[in-house]
Amino acid sequence: NPDVTTIMFGAVSAQEDRKGFAELIQAFLHCQKHPQFRQQIDDGKLKILCVGHTSDLINILGIPALSWGYVDSDETISQLYSASDLFILPSLEDNLPNTMLEAMSCGTPVLAFNVGGIPDFVKPGETGWLVPVRDTVALAKALLTCIFDADERERLGERCRQKIASECSLETQAKKYVELFQDLLE
Repeated sequence: NPDVTTIMFGAVSAQEDRKGFAELIQAFLHCQKHPQFRQQIDDGKLKILCVGHTSDLINILGIPALSWGYVDSDETISQLYSASDLFILPSLEDNLPNTMLEAMSCGTPVLAFNVGGIPDFVKPGETGWLVPVRDTVALAKALLTCIFDADERERLGERCRQKIASECSLETQAKKYVELFQDLLE
């Protein structure tokens, strides 16, 4: 439904503190102080799509949440990313999450904390939004921006797809390996 904003969150286990699930809940609670956000919920225009093993805490938010559990089908996960308007990645520490790259390859922009290798792909104003780690107020502010600016989400989503296609294609990766091996041989 184009009138509904779908926010996707995924973690093998939201029970791991480093996945930032508690910070995500706090950000949503900050968002609920804004009347427009509450109106989106009341009008049925906002939902959360949870993949992996998330906590029942998501239910305290009063936002419709669809839980898919563990998804082992590439086709299904691709469809879920593509059906989402935003992929939120509140990890407090992470190297270069595959979930981020997968979401971007499906044209889904990313909102994340500025940690690890995430800023190598999530570029503010280009492919998503970054906020300081553990700053739940900044996360909430960015989340509100994402929810209420569909045109920006669409623009960034297209850039996500382009970035992954140009930097992560099999051809590009093969060229990088060839260059690396050539450098090592010299």
